[in-house]
Amino acid sequence: MDSSNKILLASSTKNLSVLRKFIESKAIDFGFDESTIIQIILSVDEACTNIIKHAHKYDENEQIEVETKADKTEFKIILKYKGRGFDPNDLHSPDMKEYFSKYKVGGLGVPIMKKFMNKIEYVHKNSDYNSLTLIKVL
Repeated sequence: MDSSNKILLASSTKNLSVLRKFIESKAIDFGFDESTIIQIILSVDEACTNIIKHAHKYDENEQIEVETKADKTEFKIILKYKGRGFDPNDLHSPDMKEYFSKYKVGGLGVPIMKKFMNKIEYVHKNSDYNSLTLIKVL
């Protein structure tokens, strides 16, 4: 079992499967049930996809550092990256009826994160440092 709580990924959607396995193993160790683990993985996947797409514009030379931290009740996933900042808390969730009536695809990452995670914390110091923390309570 990998005891490290940190991985560094090149900013590419092809690395998302590595990310999902990493998050899954950490969430299992923490004691979450299967459906909660799926929610966490989906949220982290969406967050990283947003970073790859919007902050890094699919530049595979960029990197995302993913770290997990856990205490008795909280499981945190911290994503650190360079580039354009984005605070999911600033975005209003879409009206789902209107969303589906327009047959939109994509753009549901933030509502998914907000629904499945207990808390989202965002820090933007400058273009060289952004951190997005997704928190799930046991």
